[in-house]
Amino acid sequence: MAALDSLSLFTGLGLREQKARETLKNQTLSAQLREAATQAQQTLGSTIDKATGTLLHGLASRLRDTQRLSFLVSYIASKKIHTEPQLSAALEYVRSHHLDPIDTTDFEQECGVDVTLTPEQIEKAVEAAINKHGPQLLVERYRFNMGLLMGWARAVLKGADGQMIKNKVDMQVFHLLGPKMEADLEKKPKVAKARLEETDRRTAKDVAENGETADQTLSLMEQLRGEALKFHKPGTVPTRTQWNPAYWTCRSQQWHLFSAL
Repeated sequence: MAALDSLSLFTGLGLREQKARETLKNQTLSAQLREAATQAQQTLGSTIDKATGTLLHGLASRLRDTQRLSFLVSYIASKKIHTEPQLSAALEYVRSHHLDPIDTTDFEQECGVDVTLTPEQIEKAVEAAINKHGPQLLVERYRFNMGLLMGWARAVLKGADGQMIKNKVDMQVFHLLGPKMEADLEKKPKVAKARLEETDRRTAKDVAENGETADQTLSLMEQLRGEALKFHKPGTVPTRTQWNPAYWTCRSQQWHLFSAL
């Protein structure tokens, strides 16, 4: 009966039934979510909207210090924390502030509580982010990491809705760059590969300048490995040359194989 009640409670938060059943399998998570939902109902009543339920589930699954559960639930239930970025900021704050009491003024400032952001403010922040990364954006165009723009804007607009920021970024980038071209669809070359090619070019340049051949630039182990290939394979009859005794001698840091005959 308790499991059925919890299942009904979790689906009432907006979780799909499959997700709710998976949550029930995790005893720690289900107990914490049940406690969070019960506390939220004291403020909101028996009906909790899906957006609030999603935040409560995120809180229960990510909070490590259970002593902060009631404190954070009160902010979610009162709608002072109503976006995912605000919840992330709140969780980060309680992780880095272990001592009681929590400075609520500082906490609310860091989480963007009671901060109302207008579309114009978001647009200005996104515009500033684009100006900051403008030269690189113009060169790389749509292959540029747009997450840098969103991250910069989010740092300025604490508590802002991520989807609103993304929409503004997409709109302003399109206004700046125009439609995508065929070159924009190509994958951005990997830095590691570019460095490897640069190393190869430098090696080739050194060989050309020093007059070294490819064989001369091989390491001692590579040269020995190459000479070993000249011996006959197991199970085959060695040639007359391979029957001859041989010895290794070192001359001018080069290894040579001489016939004893």
